[in-house]
Amino acid sequence: MSGSGSRTAILLLDFQNEFVKKGGKLHNDVADTMEKTGVLENVPKLVDFARKTDAMIIYSPVVMKESGTLTSSVARRQSTTFHSTEYSKQYGLFTENTWNCEIIHEVEPRNDDIILRDRSDFSAFEGTKLISELRDNNITHFFIMGFLTDACVYQTSMAAAKLLPEMSTYVIADGCAAKSLDKHEAALEKIANESVNVVSASEAESILAECAASSKQSLLDDSDEWLMIEKIFSAGGVGRNESMDVDILRSLIESLHSDSSILSTLTDSLEASGEKEISRAQMHKILFQRKHRSGFSENFPLLILMSYLPFLYSVSTRIPFIFIALEITQGRGRELWEVGVVLGTYQVSRALGNLIVVMFGGKDPFKRLQILLSCIALFGWSFLALFGRPSETSPFSFTPYLSETDGGGTGSIVPLFALFCVGLGETIVILQRSLMMETAKESPSGIMDESLVAQRFSYQYAFVSFGATCAFIVGGWLYTTIGYYSVCDFGMIIQALHLLGALVYLFLARNGKKSLKGDELDGNDLIRSVIYRFQAASVISKYSQDVANGTEHAMSSESQGLSDAAIKAKSDRVLNHSLGEMYRHFFLQKSDDVVCMEELLNSIESTQATGVNASLTSKRPTAMAIGKHKLSKLVLFLVKSKGQGRLTEREFVSFWGPRIYLSIYESSQEAKSVNVIWPYMRAVVATQAIAALCIGIFLSTALLSYTQRFPERCDAATVGLLLGIGEGAGVLVIFAKSYLSGRKYKESTNNLLLGILKAIV
Repeated sequence: MSGSGSRTAILLLDFQNEFVKKGGKLHNDVADTMEKTGVLENVPKLVDFARKTDAMIIYSPVVMKESGTLTSSVARRQSTTFHSTEYSKQYGLFTENTWNCEIIHEVEPRNDDIILRDRSDFSAFEGTKLISELRDNNITHFFIMGFLTDACVYQTSMAAAKLLPEMSTYVIADGCAAKSLDKHEAALEKIANESVNVVSASEAESILAECAASSKQSLLDDSDEWLMIEKIFSAGGVGRNESMDVDILRSLIESLHSDSSILSTLTDSLEASGEKEISRAQMHKILFQRKHRSGFSENFPLLILMSYLPFLYSVSTRIPFIFIALEITQGRGRELWEVGVVLGTYQVSRALGNLIVVMFGGKDPFKRLQILLSCIALFGWSFLALFGRPSETSPFSFTPYLSETDGGGTGSIVPLFALFCVGLGETIVILQRSLMMETAKESPSGIMDESLVAQRFSYQYAFVSFGATCAFIVGGWLYTTIGYYSVCDFGMIIQALHLLGALVYLFLARNGKKSLKGDELDGNDLIRSVIYRFQAASVISKYSQDVANGTEHAMSSESQGLSDAAIKAKSDRVLNHSLGEMYRHFFLQKSDDVVCMEELLNSIESTQATGVNASLTSKRPTAMAIGKHKLSKLVLFLVKSKGQGRLTEREFVSFWGPRIYLSIYESSQEAKSVNVIWPYMRAVVATQAIAALCIGIFLSTALLSYTQRFPERCDAATVGLLLGIGEGAGVLVIFAKSYLSGRKYKESTNNLLLGILKAIV
């Protein structure tokens, strides 16, 4: 259980065969009370419910040596302790490694549950790490049930209330039992008098459900999605637990003059629903609830991007490493430095392919470049397969033939530079970008689920590794058993299938959901853009009020850290985009800046009249403090960096950007890191280019080294098999990591092997 997981925990005391099952030495003592309270019906049901709410499940069994006895430090100190302490005089109870000591199967522990085996007293806190588990996991609601109500349950609940007074402690009345119903009820009464809550199992379920919902909401409140929704409701002057009038929301959206797909989705939904009010939860559902794919037609494009195209791309671009070095040195009798020239050219072309994607791919590089680069790569393989081909072997015949150097001569390496075209087919970045866009289609407003994207990237890379495995094994076998041209035929077939898959995906994408709206923004950038637009209206409104109260007041109200915020705001492309959109709407189409500023202020003020930014409005109208025309002139004067000429977009953005940035983050040091998905791919491209160069050097060096050191035992087929096994292991690691990351478990002695495996992965 992680420290940031559940805030609730359930403790099961002594749910062992010794008490609960017939044949247990203490079963007859509690059987009657168990039947009357319904322990065996209530407790398993409550435990199952608690697991669904991600509550921590803790077991505290009694484990004794055969000659040991139960002891109680409280019993030794207080002669008035309940009569159940008479068990301290009995031997042979809860003997370790016996059926009597085992936890009953109805509430059998699971791998991620906690078992406290070192209890030295009736209290579960004595001799165990229970208090540290509760503190480390930030437990705020602690539920206790078990045996006996007037002994272990009583002492444990009293210890919990004393040791952790800030934690709410509950005893489940119908989840406990004593030697008699009278003793059970007397103990519950005494527990209740000691400021510990006594509740039923059904009441405990309700509390667990409320805690789970509260915990989930607190996590969501920290996300950009809920921050955006809260900004919208705050701008509309709506309280924390209130709904917003749809007319106010529609007016608010119209005032932003934004082409964001988030706002258009919300507007379309409002028009279709016909409802008068909307809650935060309803808005979140409209904007962000993921639409799961169903049927072959919806899943097929995703299958193409995650498996088919990555697999064929990898086969096509990895084949050269398994045969080119041998073909140059052995097949054509050339020098090692010529191997470096050819492979160096090939690696440069792969890096150039990535560079072309970044520079000219735009927002949808698949549509712009995928077909073109695939055709170039197909041309490269076709040239290699057909140029200088011996007459005794026809294309795709896959029959052995004599090499031109079998008689001892040398062959030219010039045709091998066609690998430059093959290298331009390095399109994994395009496939990654397309997978992100395909995932975004599952959201109504085009917001991708980042955790889902990460999972799909893992599977995509698994198929890349699988493709490399096939390339090394099949390519090495073809070169050894048939020859150079058979490998080129294989490459040509693979690239043709890749081109066909790309065409099919383009056809499906064209007839599917349209691409996102907005200028070069997608993912969480869209959310942050809307947040910035609402915040911009608030900041401009407040600043205008300060100006209306006197320009000196406006200057003196500038926040600390504005210069530091200016640096960070300048690098925030989403903030710059949002302000640029606002500038272009109000200032670009007209020649009089003062009139444009007037319209901007009027637009903000008109939304204030319907409740928008109610918390920021002045107690007296701005027009009463100062004429609107004059106010616009004053604001414009302060915004301009130069005293003459028109207000430029750069001036507008550079003035408001730092102030908006500070208004959200309060200080530049507290600002959150900016998450940018697609530009991040530029760093990915550079990393992949370097990694590809290193891997290519390693593969070619390994191939030459093995074949020269062990000429009788190692050929291209053998080396390809070895390299394929290595890539295959990579596939297994990726799938193992994906599997393990989806499981919740606690690394303990019971699953040590699983913990070690996860650490290795």
